[in-house]
Amino acid sequence: MKDHISVCVCTFRRNDMLRRLLFTLSRQETQGLFEYSVVVIDNDAGGAAKACVLEAKEELGLDLVYEIEPTNTIPAARNHACRIARGNYIGIIDDDELAPADWLLTLFRAVETFAVDGALGPVYPFFEQTPPNWLVKSGLCERPVIRTGTLLDWNDTRTGNVLVRREVFTGNNLRFDENCKTSGSDKEFFREAMDRGCRFVAVAEAPVFETVPPERQTMSYYFRRYRIQASNERKFRAPMLRGTSKVTAPLKSLVALSTYSLLLPLSAVWGTHIALQLALKVVYHGSWLLTMLGFDLAKSRNL
Repeated sequence: MKDHISVCVCTFRRNDMLRRLLFTLSRQETQGLFEYSVVVIDNDAGGAAKACVLEAKEELGLDLVYEIEPTNTIPAARNHACRIARGNYIGIIDDDELAPADWLLTLFRAVETFAVDGALGPVYPFFEQTPPNWLVKSGLCERPVIRTGTLLDWNDTRTGNVLVRREVFTGNNLRFDENCKTSGSDKEFFREAMDRGCRFVAVAEAPVFETVPPERQTMSYYFRRYRIQASNERKFRAPMLRGTSKVTAPLKSLVALSTYSLLLPLSAVWGTHIALQLALKVVYHGSWLLTMLGFDLAKSRNL
């Protein structure tokens, strides 16, 4: 039987972005190597995306399944999508991204060529309007691009651009941890998969483009993002600390917090982007330490 890729998309009240993504998914090249379908999981219990998705399905001729996941968390939506996906390959892309026509084909060939369990491509920013200078200089929207064929560490993974064999889920009884309600379930998933022997490679030639709307071009957005990320990392990775690291990890974070706090007043002369980078490090380590003390600073997902 021909290989089949189920492209899973979780969405939450971003219909304009979702419509653009579905258009790019309808234009995917296969060269006869595989078939593909799309699974859209609406994480809004009211079904805010239903009309948009059904309209796109009819206009674009997509093989598409739409369902609602009422539990409003990222991992619950991801698990729902993977559960109803019918392909022997599962692709995952975010609803705010755009996929070039050869996206799936490039990832598929990489998985087959390197005989691995999955492949991850880079994510580049796509600005809806000219971004502020501090945002460009800070590099906050940039992510590292790893050379094709490089075996990835779990800390280099995310689900914004990935293709995996279905056996990664079914053969290892894996799913996204629904305790990671606001972020971090993707890295935890890949960490567990790698612990079971799964291998994933980078594919630099299979990028997707993440829309950066005006609301994500504010400093407050990044302060909130770093606060949530640090809090989740403390909550869900603390059990991984062993021996002296249980003491050294918080000490390192405390030293970092003190150092960056001292440098922050001096950073204004180096430019707004440098001051912002230091301030975000202060927020990150402060949030990590406060979470260690029992304060939950990640009760809601980021935009």
